Amino acid sequence: MTENQSVISPKHSFISIKQRPSLLTSIFVLLIIYAFLSGIIYRFYANFVFLFYSLLKSMWVSVVCLGIFQTILLIPFRVVSLKNATNIEEFEEKIGEIKKEERRNLFQTKFKEGNKALLFYIVNFFVQITSYISIGKLFLTDFYTKPLDQKILYSFVRYPQYPIRDTFFKIPYPFITKTVDLGIHLMLLIWIIIICLKIITTIINNYQKKAQKNLTPEKPDDSIIKILKILFNLINNNFIWLLFLGWLLTRRFPVGWQIRIFSGDVSHPYPAFNTLTAICASLVVVWLDLPKINEKIKIARAANISPSIIRKTELELFKQTLLSAILIGIAAYYITNQIPCAFELSIFTFEVISWISPFTLDKLILRTSQSKS
Repeated sequence: MTENQSVISPKHSFISIKQRPSLLTSIFVLLIIYAFLSGIIYRFYANFVFLFYSLLKSMWVSVVCLGIFQTILLIPFRVVSLKNATNIEEFEEKIGEIKKEERRNLFQTKFKEGNKALLFYIVNFFVQITSYISIGKLFLTDFYTKPLDQKILYSFVRYPQYPIRDTFFKIPYPFITKTVDLGIHLMLLIWIIIICLKIITTIINNYQKKAQKNLTPEKPDDSIIKILKILFNLINNNFIWLLFLGWLLTRRFPVGWQIRIFSGDVSHPYPAFNTLTAICASLVVVWLDLPKINEKIKIARAANISPSIIRKTELELFKQTLLSAILIGIAAYYITNQIPCAFELSIFTFEVISWISPFTLDKLILRTSQSKS
Protein backbone atom coordinates (compact mmCIF):
# COMPACT_ATOMS: atom_id res chain seq x y z
CA MET A 1 0.00 0.00 0.00
CA THR A 2 1.41 3.35 -1.01
CA GLU A 3 1.61 6.38 1.25
CA ASN A 4 -1.09 8.26 -0.71
CA GLN A 5 -3.51 5.31 -0.39
CA SER A 6 -3.09 5.14 3.39
CA VAL A 7 -4.07 8.76 3.92
CA ILE A 8 -7.82 9.39 4.31
CA SER A 9 -8.95 12.68 2.84
CA PRO A 10 -10.99 14.90 5.17
CA LYS A 11 -13.58 15.23 2.41
CA HIS A 12 -14.28 11.46 2.61
CA SER A 13 -14.36 11.26 6.41
CA PHE A 14 -17.66 10.28 8.04
CA ILE A 15 -18.00 13.65 9.79
CA SER A 16 -16.43 16.79 8.38
CA ILE A 17 -14.62 19.31 10.57
CA LYS A 18 -17.45 21.82 10.09
CA GLN A 19 -20.05 19.31 11.28
CA ARG A 20 -18.24 18.33 14.49
CA PRO A 21 -19.48 21.32 16.56
CA SER A 22 -23.04 20.51 15.46
CA LEU A 23 -22.58 16.86 16.49
CA LEU A 24 -21.14 17.84 19.88
CA THR A 25 -24.03 20.28 20.39
CA SER A 26 -26.56 17.54 19.59
CA ILE A 27 -24.88 15.17 22.06
CA PHE A 28 -24.82 17.88 24.75
CA VAL A 29 -28.51 18.70 24.21
CA LEU A 30 -29.41 15.00 24.43
CA LEU A 31 -27.47 14.75 27.71
CA ILE A 32 -29.31 17.79 29.06
CA ILE A 33 -32.67 16.26 28.08
CA TYR A 34 -31.66 12.95 29.70
CA ALA A 35 -30.58 14.75 32.90
CA PHE A 36 -33.91 16.57 32.93
CA LEU A 37 -36.11 13.51 32.31
CA SER A 38 -34.18 11.33 34.78
CA GLY A 39 -34.45 13.94 37.54
CA ILE A 40 -30.72 14.72 37.82
CA ILE A 41 -31.29 18.47 37.37
CA TYR A 42 -34.21 18.40 39.83
CA ARG A 43 -32.07 16.63 42.41
CA PHE A 44 -29.19 19.06 41.81
CA TYR A 45 -31.29 22.14 42.66
CA ALA A 46 -33.08 20.39 45.54
CA ASN A 47 -29.74 19.63 47.18
CA PHE A 48 -28.56 23.21 46.95
CA VAL A 49 -31.81 24.54 48.44
CA PHE A 50 -31.40 22.27 51.47
CA LEU A 51 -27.67 22.93 51.62
CA PHE A 52 -28.43 26.63 51.98
CA TYR A 53 -31.20 25.80 54.47
CA SER A 54 -28.85 23.71 56.62
CA LEU A 55 -26.47 26.67 56.81
CA LEU A 56 -28.97 29.54 57.17
CA LYS A 57 -31.95 27.88 58.96
CA SER A 58 -34.38 29.98 56.88
CA MET A 59 -36.30 28.60 53.91
CA TRP A 60 -37.12 31.92 52.22
CA VAL A 61 -33.49 33.09 52.47
CA SER A 62 -32.42 29.72 51.01
CA VAL A 63 -34.77 30.31 48.08
CA VAL A 64 -33.17 33.73 47.50
CA CYS A 65 -29.74 32.09 47.64
CA LEU A 66 -30.89 29.60 44.99
CA GLY A 67 -31.76 32.55 42.71
CA ILE A 68 -28.28 34.01 43.25
CA PHE A 69 -26.71 30.58 42.69
CA GLN A 70 -28.68 30.14 39.45
CA THR A 71 -27.46 33.54 38.25
CA ILE A 72 -23.84 32.56 38.91
CA LEU A 73 -24.30 29.30 37.00
CA LEU A 74 -25.61 31.18 33.95
CA ILE A 75 -22.81 33.78 33.85
CA PRO A 76 -20.88 31.90 31.09
CA PHE A 77 -24.02 31.98 28.90
CA ARG A 78 -24.40 35.69 29.60
CA VAL A 79 -20.78 36.28 28.57
CA VAL A 80 -21.23 34.47 25.24
CA SER A 81 -24.58 36.18 24.64
CA LEU A 82 -23.05 39.63 25.04
CA LYS A 83 -20.07 38.76 22.88
CA ASN A 84 -22.54 37.73 20.17
CA ALA A 85 -23.80 41.31 20.27
CA THR A 86 -20.91 42.13 17.93
CA ASN A 87 -22.48 39.84 15.31
CA ILE A 88 -24.23 41.89 12.63
CA GLU A 89 -25.57 39.02 10.50
CA GLU A 90 -29.08 40.50 10.77
CA PHE A 91 -27.92 43.58 8.85
CA GLU A 92 -26.07 41.50 6.27
CA GLU A 93 -29.14 39.31 5.73
CA LYS A 94 -31.26 42.42 5.27
CA ILE A 95 -28.88 43.60 2.55
CA GLY A 96 -29.39 40.33 0.70
CA GLU A 97 -33.17 40.43 1.35
CA ILE A 98 -33.40 36.72 2.11
CA LYS A 99 -36.70 35.24 0.96
CA LYS A 100 -38.98 33.22 3.22
CA GLU A 101 -38.26 29.93 1.47
CA GLU A 102 -34.54 30.61 1.80
CA ARG A 103 -34.96 31.37 5.51
CA ARG A 104 -36.50 27.95 6.05
CA ASN A 105 -33.31 26.28 4.89
CA LEU A 106 -31.08 28.82 6.62
CA PHE A 107 -31.43 27.14 10.02
CA GLN A 108 -30.44 23.71 8.70
CA THR A 109 -27.56 25.14 6.69
CA LYS A 110 -26.13 27.09 9.64
CA PHE A 111 -26.57 24.10 11.95
CA LYS A 112 -24.74 21.75 9.57
CA GLU A 113 -21.97 24.30 9.09
CA GLY A 114 -21.54 24.61 12.84
CA ASN A 115 -22.55 28.27 13.15
CA LYS A 116 -21.35 29.20 16.65
CA ALA A 117 -24.08 31.75 17.36
CA LEU A 118 -26.85 29.31 16.39
CA LEU A 119 -25.33 26.41 18.35
CA PHE A 120 -24.99 28.64 21.40
CA TYR A 121 -28.65 29.69 21.24
CA ILE A 122 -29.73 26.04 21.01
CA VAL A 123 -27.63 25.04 24.04
CA ASN A 124 -28.66 28.15 25.98
CA PHE A 125 -32.35 27.46 25.29
CA PHE A 126 -32.27 23.87 26.52
CA VAL A 127 -30.13 24.68 29.57
CA GLN A 128 -32.42 27.49 30.68
CA ILE A 129 -35.75 25.78 30.00
CA THR A 130 -34.74 22.52 31.72
CA SER A 131 -33.27 24.32 34.73
CA TYR A 132 -36.28 26.59 35.31
CA ILE A 133 -38.79 23.76 34.79
CA SER A 134 -36.81 21.68 37.30
CA ILE A 135 -36.85 24.55 39.82
CA GLY A 136 -40.60 24.94 39.28
CA LYS A 137 -41.09 21.19 39.81
CA LEU A 138 -38.99 21.40 42.97
CA PHE A 139 -41.17 24.08 44.53
CA LEU A 140 -44.32 22.19 43.53
CA THR A 141 -43.11 19.41 45.83
CA ASP A 142 -44.70 19.72 49.27
CA PHE A 143 -41.54 19.27 51.31
CA TYR A 144 -42.74 21.89 53.81
CA THR A 145 -45.15 19.54 55.64
CA LYS A 146 -44.32 16.10 54.22
CA PRO A 147 -40.90 14.58 55.01
CA LEU A 148 -38.48 14.74 52.11
CA ASP A 149 -37.22 11.52 50.55
CA GLN A 150 -33.75 11.00 52.00
CA LYS A 151 -32.54 9.41 48.75
CA ILE A 152 -32.82 12.79 46.99
CA LEU A 153 -30.13 14.47 49.12
CA TYR A 154 -26.41 14.02 48.55
CA SER A 155 -24.32 12.56 51.34
CA PHE A 156 -22.85 15.95 52.31
CA VAL A 157 -26.26 17.67 52.62
CA ARG A 158 -27.85 17.52 56.06
CA TYR A 159 -31.42 16.21 56.22
CA PRO A 160 -33.76 19.04 57.35
CA GLN A 161 -35.55 18.98 60.68
CA TYR A 162 -39.32 19.40 60.57
CA PRO A 163 -41.27 21.61 60.58
CA ILE A 164 -39.47 23.73 57.97
CA ARG A 165 -38.68 27.09 59.56
CA ASP A 166 -39.09 30.68 58.38
CA THR A 167 -41.20 30.22 55.25
CA PHE A 168 -42.53 33.81 55.25
CA PHE A 169 -40.35 36.03 53.07
CA LYS A 170 -39.85 39.66 54.04
CA ILE A 171 -38.75 42.08 51.29
CA PRO A 172 -38.30 45.74 52.33
CA TYR A 173 -39.18 48.41 49.77
CA PRO A 174 -39.45 52.23 49.83
CA PHE A 175 -42.96 53.67 49.66
CA ILE A 176 -43.73 57.33 48.90
CA THR A 177 -46.28 58.64 51.39
CA LYS A 178 -46.55 62.28 50.26
CA THR A 179 -45.94 64.25 47.04
CA VAL A 180 -46.22 67.91 46.05
CA ASP A 181 -46.90 69.59 42.71
CA LEU A 182 -44.07 72.00 41.82
CA GLY A 183 -46.16 73.59 39.08
CA ILE A 184 -46.60 73.28 35.34
CA HIS A 185 -44.30 76.25 34.69
CA LEU A 186 -41.29 74.45 36.14
CA MET A 187 -42.22 71.33 34.16
CA LEU A 188 -42.35 73.31 30.89
CA LEU A 189 -39.00 74.93 31.71
CA ILE A 190 -37.41 71.51 32.26
CA TRP A 191 -38.96 70.21 29.03
CA ILE A 192 -37.61 73.19 27.08
CA ILE A 193 -34.11 72.57 28.47
CA ILE A 194 -34.29 68.87 27.52
CA ILE A 195 -35.56 69.68 24.00
CA CYS A 196 -32.80 72.28 23.50
CA LEU A 197 -30.16 69.77 24.63
CA LYS A 198 -31.64 67.23 22.24
CA ILE A 199 -31.40 69.69 19.33
CA ILE A 200 -27.81 70.59 20.24
CA THR A 201 -26.72 66.96 20.54
CA THR A 202 -28.40 66.13 17.20
CA ILE A 203 -26.53 68.97 15.46
CA ILE A 204 -23.22 67.88 17.02
CA ASN A 205 -23.79 64.23 16.04
CA ASN A 206 -24.57 65.21 12.44
CA TYR A 207 -21.42 67.35 12.35
CA GLN A 208 -19.35 64.44 13.67
CA LYS A 209 -20.75 62.09 11.01
CA LYS A 210 -19.72 64.55 8.28
CA ALA A 211 -16.29 64.98 9.86
CA GLN A 212 -15.74 61.21 9.96
CA LYS A 213 -15.91 61.10 6.17
CA ASN A 214 -12.60 62.96 6.05
CA LEU A 215 -9.49 60.82 6.11
CA THR A 216 -7.93 62.71 9.02
CA PRO A 217 -6.72 60.48 11.87
CA GLU A 218 -8.78 60.54 15.04
CA LYS A 219 -7.35 62.37 18.01
CA PRO A 220 -7.23 60.60 21.36
CA ASP A 221 -10.17 61.49 23.57
CA ASP A 222 -9.50 63.39 26.77
CA SER A 223 -11.65 63.04 29.88
CA ILE A 224 -13.85 66.09 29.12
CA ILE A 225 -14.73 64.83 25.63
CA LYS A 226 -15.56 61.38 27.05
CA ILE A 227 -17.89 62.92 29.62
CA LEU A 228 -19.59 64.99 26.90
CA LYS A 229 -20.04 61.88 24.74
CA ILE A 230 -21.66 60.03 27.63
CA LEU A 231 -23.97 63.00 28.21
CA PHE A 232 -24.89 63.22 24.51
CA ASN A 233 -25.64 59.48 24.34
CA LEU A 234 -27.74 59.73 27.49
CA ILE A 235 -29.87 62.50 25.99
CA ASN A 236 -30.19 60.93 22.52
CA ASN A 237 -31.04 57.43 23.72
CA ASN A 238 -33.39 58.45 26.55
CA PHE A 239 -35.13 61.55 25.23
CA ILE A 240 -38.72 60.35 25.87
CA TRP A 241 -37.76 58.94 29.27
CA LEU A 242 -36.20 62.27 30.27
CA LEU A 243 -39.39 64.11 29.33
CA PHE A 244 -41.43 61.63 31.38
CA LEU A 245 -39.02 61.94 34.31
CA GLY A 246 -39.27 65.74 34.12
CA TRP A 247 -43.07 65.53 34.30
CA LEU A 248 -42.99 62.99 37.14
CA LEU A 249 -40.58 64.94 39.35
CA THR A 250 -42.33 68.28 38.91
CA ARG A 251 -45.94 67.12 39.24
CA ARG A 252 -45.34 64.31 41.77
CA PHE A 253 -42.22 65.39 43.66
CA PRO A 254 -41.77 63.08 46.71
CA VAL A 255 -41.45 64.80 50.10
CA GLY A 256 -42.31 61.88 52.39
CA TRP A 257 -41.49 58.19 52.30
CA GLN A 258 -41.15 55.12 54.52
CA ILE A 259 -39.84 51.55 54.38
CA ARG A 260 -42.54 48.91 54.08
CA ILE A 261 -42.36 45.11 54.10
CA PHE A 262 -43.65 42.94 51.26
CA SER A 263 -44.32 39.49 52.74
CA GLY A 264 -45.82 36.12 51.83
CA ASP A 265 -45.54 32.40 52.50
CA VAL A 266 -43.19 30.62 50.06
CA SER A 267 -45.12 27.37 50.54
CA HIS A 268 -48.35 28.82 49.04
CA PRO A 269 -49.27 30.58 45.77
CA TYR A 270 -49.34 34.37 45.92
CA PRO A 271 -51.18 35.86 42.87
CA ALA A 272 -49.99 39.45 43.55
CA PHE A 273 -46.34 38.40 43.67
CA ASN A 274 -46.87 36.16 40.65
CA THR A 275 -48.21 39.12 38.65
CA LEU A 276 -45.30 41.32 39.74
CA THR A 277 -42.78 38.64 38.73
CA ALA A 278 -44.41 38.18 35.31
CA ILE A 279 -44.32 41.93 34.61
CA CYS A 280 -40.69 42.12 35.74
CA ALA A 281 -39.84 39.13 33.50
CA SER A 282 -41.13 41.02 30.45
CA LEU A 283 -39.28 44.20 31.40
CA VAL A 284 -36.04 42.29 32.03
CA VAL A 285 -36.12 40.86 28.48
CA VAL A 286 -36.38 44.36 27.00
CA TRP A 287 -33.87 45.78 29.49
CA LEU A 288 -31.22 43.18 28.65
CA ASP A 289 -31.79 43.13 24.88
CA LEU A 290 -31.64 46.90 24.27
CA PRO A 291 -27.88 47.22 24.99
CA LYS A 292 -27.19 44.35 22.58
CA ILE A 293 -29.30 45.98 19.87
CA ASN A 294 -27.51 49.31 20.40
CA GLU A 295 -24.15 47.54 20.19
CA LYS A 296 -25.12 45.89 16.90
CA ILE A 297 -26.23 49.26 15.51
CA LYS A 298 -22.89 50.88 16.43
CA ILE A 299 -20.95 48.11 14.70
CA ALA A 300 -23.23 48.27 11.63
CA ARG A 301 -22.67 52.03 11.35
CA ALA A 302 -18.92 51.54 11.68
CA ALA A 303 -19.15 48.96 8.86
CA ASN A 304 -20.76 51.64 6.63
CA ILE A 305 -24.03 49.73 6.21
CA SER A 306 -26.82 51.79 4.67
CA PRO A 307 -28.80 53.87 7.24
CA SER A 308 -32.10 52.66 5.74
CA ILE A 309 -31.07 49.02 6.28
CA ILE A 310 -29.96 49.84 9.82
CA ARG A 311 -33.32 51.45 10.59
CA LYS A 312 -35.30 48.49 9.16
CA THR A 313 -33.18 45.92 11.00
CA GLU A 314 -33.28 47.91 14.22
CA LEU A 315 -37.08 47.98 14.06
CA GLU A 316 -37.24 44.22 13.41
CA LEU A 317 -34.88 43.46 16.30
CA PHE A 318 -36.93 45.64 18.63
CA LYS A 319 -40.18 43.96 17.47
CA GLN A 320 -38.65 40.53 18.16
CA THR A 321 -37.58 41.67 21.63
CA LEU A 322 -41.00 43.13 22.39
CA LEU A 323 -42.78 39.98 21.18
CA SER A 324 -40.46 37.77 23.26
CA ALA A 325 -41.06 39.97 26.33
CA ILE A 326 -44.86 39.73 25.96
CA LEU A 327 -44.83 35.96 25.43
CA ILE A 328 -42.46 35.37 28.36
CA GLY A 329 -44.58 37.58 30.61
CA ILE A 330 -47.81 35.76 29.68
CA ALA A 331 -46.17 32.35 30.05
CA ALA A 332 -44.66 33.34 33.40
CA TYR A 333 -48.07 34.41 34.69
CA TYR A 334 -50.14 31.41 33.58
CA ILE A 335 -47.56 28.68 34.12
CA THR A 336 -46.53 29.78 37.63
CA ASN A 337 -49.99 30.89 38.79
CA GLN A 338 -50.56 27.65 40.73
CA ILE A 339 -46.96 27.17 41.90
CA PRO A 340 -46.04 28.16 45.48
CA CYS A 341 -44.40 31.57 45.43
CA ALA A 342 -40.99 30.13 46.36
CA PHE A 343 -40.51 29.83 42.59
CA GLU A 344 -41.47 33.49 42.09
CA LEU A 345 -39.10 34.56 44.86
CA SER A 346 -36.22 32.68 43.23
CA ILE A 347 -37.02 34.15 39.80
CA PHE A 348 -37.54 37.62 41.29
CA THR A 349 -34.02 37.43 42.77
CA PHE A 350 -32.66 36.60 39.32
CA GLU A 351 -34.62 39.53 37.84
CA VAL A 352 -33.28 42.01 40.40
CA ILE A 353 -29.72 40.93 39.56
CA SER A 354 -30.55 41.27 35.85
CA TRP A 355 -31.70 44.87 36.38
CA ILE A 356 -28.28 45.92 37.68
CA SER A 357 -26.21 43.71 35.34
CA PRO A 358 -26.02 46.33 32.50
CA PHE A 359 -24.15 48.59 34.94
CA THR A 360 -21.94 45.84 36.39
CA LEU A 361 -21.26 42.50 34.71
CA ASP A 362 -22.49 43.43 31.21
CA LYS A 363 -20.38 46.58 31.12
CA LEU A 364 -17.29 44.62 32.16
CA ILE A 365 -17.92 41.93 29.51
CA LEU A 366 -18.46 44.44 26.69
CA ARG A 367 -15.43 46.49 27.70
CA THR A 368 -13.26 43.34 27.80
CA SER A 369 -14.48 42.12 24.39
CA GLN A 370 -13.91 45.56 22.83
CA SER A 371 -10.36 45.79 24.22
CA LYS A 372 -9.52 42.33 22.79
CA SER A 373 -10.95 43.12 19.34
